[in-house]
Amino acid sequence: MNYSTEILFFIMGGLISSGIITIWNFSFISIHAIGWIYKDENFDTIDDLALRISQKHPKLSELLFCPLCLGFWLSIFLSILITYLNNFSLWYIPICAFSWPVFIFYFFKKFE
Repeated sequence: MNYSTEILFFIMGGLISSGIITIWNFSFISIHAIGWIYKDENFDTIDDLALRISQKHPKLSELLFCPLCLGFWLSIFLSILITYLNNFSLWYIPICAFSWPVFIFYFFKKFE
């Protein structure tokens, strides 16, 4: 593989992870995905769900609703997957894990 392929996957991975985090924080998919845990309660906003989770599990709430925290772990997972499937150097993983959250933060602030 040449560097243009790695650069293409780097850009695509950054956009994919940014898209996932943006959708997670701005659509009701997070309410549908985790709201079933609190069956007796109805949540009108994502902030209501985050507040409810933070009352019992503050670290879990921070992980799920902080775009940089969740973005970092998503970046690690996605970069490991891309590295494994394309036989990239293991250096690809930390490069992506520490740079893709910047994309995520930019998109999150832009759409906020």
